[in-house]
Amino acid sequence: MTWTDEELKAMPVGEVVEKAGVAAATRVKYPGALLFTYRCSISCDHCLFGCGLSIPPRVMSAEDALEFLRQLHQTDRCVHIAGGEAFLFWDVLAEVVERAGKGGIAPHFIESNCSWAAHDGIVRERLSRLKDWGLRGMLFSADPYHQAHVPPENFIRARAIAREIFGPQNVLCNAAPDADIMGLPAIVRDEKRLAERVRSSPPKMVGNAAYRLGRFLPDLPLESLPLKCGWGPNVPECRGCPAEFDGKRMWEVHVDPYANIQTNCGVILGNAKKTPVADLLRTDFAKDNPIASILAKDGPFGLLEFAKTKGCPTLTHAKQKCHLCFLVRSYLRAFYPHILGPEEVYYAAAAAALAYRAGGG
Repeated sequence: MTWTDEELKAMPVGEVVEKAGVAAATRVKYPGALLFTYRCSISCDHCLFGCGLSIPPRVMSAEDALEFLRQLHQTDRCVHIAGGEAFLFWDVLAEVVERAGKGGIAPHFIESNCSWAAHDGIVRERLSRLKDWGLRGMLFSADPYHQAHVPPENFIRARAIAREIFGPQNVLCNAAPDADIMGLPAIVRDEKRLAERVRSSPPKMVGNAAYRLGRFLPDLPLESLPLKCGWGPNVPECRGCPAEFDGKRMWEVHVDPYANIQTNCGVILGNAKKTPVADLLRTDFAKDNPIASILAKDGPFGLLEFAKTKGCPTLTHAKQKCHLCFLVRSYLRAFYPHILGPEEVYYAAAAAALAYRAGGG
């Protein structure tokens, strides 16, 4: 039996996972994520959070993870564990999923770059244990940026075994044939092909992308920036970013190792140890947050005008609406570190702002 998206939206998320799978649940219920760590085994050129091995090895404690999983399950979102790379801390991850499963709050899926999936044995052993503990599926990344660091064979192996263990409907991943996956590393080794990729499918110019890939996109006058730029499938075309600061429409909500509740990427909305995630999402949380309130109404254009009152240099051009936001937030972080954080996310922001100014932007 098949269901329409409207029918699926009317079901509780657990029922959607059971009947249609994790991929469908993510699409219609939107994700709620534990950012288990900002540390990663690789450092992709397009990483939104600027993750990598240079990031301090802080990982969420098992007790915090269990509490935050409980909170996320109260949101009716599709709950997953992400990073960084959660599998870098396998012992803690395994403890969390096993205990969460016993408590009825197992994540629906875990996101991974497959850097650990070096042979069939470790993939089958780990995924089988995770399923036994209540995990319903996996998300594996595969694109030129990831495969610049992770052997494509790792992804192909993990994808095949995960589909066998969880079922194809519960594995979110690049569905391209194996031969196409094997060809991904060649794209980033060829400057011309990489430029074509960035221009034809531009990543959000935040995090690493802002200073590693920005050279492939033109600088546009601020008045010419496309207004339809944001996260998720239903981004409105307007100066502001209202959906990002609306608990019902927000594409993804994150809780990180510091208990920060944030939207994509690096705007802190609350603290999960003070206000549970579901409670926060039911409030007008942007109202008393000076950064969020400006972004919701007037987007990065309004934030730039506000930043000028704090001494921010005038910006006349940017790559994207999201890029402008990232640059302005990188400046304002010194004034609002409790809202624009954590520090890990803004390592990349500082580098991007310096590189952009050095290039005359």
